[in-house]
Amino acid sequence: MPVTFKVLPDANLVLTWFRGDVSTAEHIASFKDYARHPLFDGRQHVLLDMADCTLETTYFEDMQRLAYQLKGYYSVRDLSSMTSVFAPGDVAFGMSRMYQSITEGQSPWAFGVFRTRAEAMDFLDIGADSAREAQLLAVWDG
Repeated sequence: MPVTFKVLPDANLVLTWFRGDVSTAEHIASFKDYARHPLFDGRQHVLLDMADCTLETTYFEDMQRLAYQLKGYYSVRDLSSMTSVFAPGDVAFGMSRMYQSITEGQSPWAFGVFRTRAEAMDFLDIGADSAREAQLLAVWDG
């Protein structure tokens, strides 16, 4: 499965992994699956790991459609929730920044794109050496 996620209710977070080639359709399906998950809570933050991801060549052209098609997903997320993207590679980082730019003003929550895990966690107020960080890293590295 190119997109998987784990809901961590105690951390108020869903950790999502994009691995290998990820299509726009798979991206959309993953967020819809998460929104239907029994542990879904619209206040949960999203941490997206794109370290092992390659994006299809059509992903660039699909970026605006993706933003439009996820509008329904925006409505189920709480205004206090945030999305943090860990994208150390140049292509994933650039595409994520483009998505951030396209959705600016449409998406109701804070959205950040970062090259390091520490920055991605810091954006979500997950402090270094905290219990929350330890819990997250145990799952992330698991």
